[in-house]
Amino acid sequence: MNGNGQLLRTALNRFSSIEHEVWEEFEHFFIEKKVVKNEMIWENGEVCKHLIFIIKGAVRSFAVVHGNEVTNNFYFDSNLFYDDYSFISQRPCYANYQALEESELLLIPRTALYLMFNKYKSFERLGRLVVESRYVALYEAMNRKNNQSAGENYRYLMENDREIIQRVPLKLVASYLNITPEHLSRIRKSFATPSKKIA
Repeated sequence: MNGNGQLLRTALNRFSSIEHEVWEEFEHFFIEKKVVKNEMIWENGEVCKHLIFIIKGAVRSFAVVHGNEVTNNFYFDSNLFYDDYSFISQRPCYANYQALEESELLLIPRTALYLMFNKYKSFERLGRLVVESRYVALYEAMNRKNNQSAGENYRYLMENDREIIQRVPLKLVASYLNITPEHLSRIRKSFATPSKKIA
């Protein structure tokens, strides 16, 4: 097994371990790919046909709403991502996926995943656990963004997702929080004055 395959196996072992012989069969399907900064991985209207593991790099997903880009999520080193709707339905994506940095990716074809699901019960269980975990994380993030103030959401990033603060341009952080860069600037300044309420 090469080092990149081992990185993916380590990430998946958090959910469930896979027998050595099953993993050896699975890794034959891996496709390594490098993308440059700002390169599009999927665009609105394309069909998602791969699960992607980020070996090294950063990716964001975003939609265009009334001519403005609204960031949905960020993915970094050792993250798995795909477009849920398009991957499952094999219909076109509504979102766009763009590399924020020069990135090294591991692509796993959808056809290979479903072949492994059908062939191995342990692999099907792993897939279910990954999907369940992803659903919970996405739901919790959506709930926070919709029911907390922008200041509270920024505090959450500071305390739990500092990688976003450290590696993502501030205008995209503002887009993720659904506020203007100017509003984000005020929130950031308020952290320097603890007595002030964060709006």
